[in-house]
Amino acid sequence: MQTGQKVRFKAASPLSLQLNIPRDAQGAVLCRYRLLRGENQAHRLDVRFGPQLVVWGAPDDQFETIEDETDKEETSAN
Repeated sequence: MQTGQKVRFKAASPLSLQLNIPRDAQGAVLCRYRLLRGENQAHRLDVRFGPQLVVWGAPDDQFETIEDETDKEETSAN
């Protein structure tokens, strides 16, 4: 996942329930980084779901990417 990419919570993600965010809510990745300390060097995301809602430091395995409409059009044109 890259900065600016559209994402949503995976269907099996408990994080969306904990944060009270609808599973179908779409957000944009603000930042992706890796934790360097600890046993598992997990990748984390900061995701903006709206002007007043940002999820900081969420595990990247809780999200899936959303294919952009322009990507779909380019793929179907080829």
